[in-house]
Amino acid sequence: MEKIIAHLKQSIEDKLLSKAERRDLMELVAEQAWSPEQFNFLRSKIYELANEKINETNYNFILEWVKNVNSALTITSNRTSEAFFSPGESCRSSIINQINSANAKLKICLFTISDDTITNAILNSHRKGLDIRIITDDDKSFDMGSDIQRLSKEGISVRMDYTTNHMHHKFMVVDDRILLTGSYNWTQSAARFNHENILLTSDGGLVKSFLSEFEKLWKQMVDHR
Repeated sequence: MEKIIAHLKQSIEDKLLSKAERRDLMELVAEQAWSPEQFNFLRSKIYELANEKINETNYNFILEWVKNVNSALTITSNRTSEAFFSPGESCRSSIINQINSANAKLKICLFTISDDTITNAILNSHRKGLDIRIITDDDKSFDMGSDIQRLSKEGISVRMDYTTNHMHHKFMVVDDRILLTGSYNWTQSAARFNHENILLTSDGGLVKSFLSEFEKLWKQMVDHR
């Protein structure tokens, strides 16, 4: 958010929002995988900046600047799906942004969790009172660096397969309305080295399908012990 606000401040100071700057703004915002509430907050900052700078001499520019910036945000916020790739921070950032922006519940279904930055975001949401349920693979929970024991001890509901097969899903549903899925394992290696992907979508049909799969697995799985 701070980087984008700095970008906006610079463009209003320069009294210019070129096509290239508008495109850069759209790309910066698209990388964040924000919730509607976060888009609304950014829009409030746009009007705040405009009110700070507007005067009789730049009135027309400020009006045009607000119009163009809001147009760029509208195009970006209306996208129902985004893709992210690793190595790099985009996949991990999309996960953490969605965890942090959740209002009520997280349904997490993962082969493994060992990235402490993601784990800390989950724990922070748990401490805020969010309803969090995790399904994971029993074998991977014993790997060195696995955070499953820590999450369970903090009081988060965790269930496992306890079979010779693997629970290999990698997805999360946020507030029953946003789906995050893909090959990306929630590990440090996935961010630093691996070629992985994440799809973030609010497509109602897809969200419904993954919610159904989660609930089916939840009934089949056994509480962590």
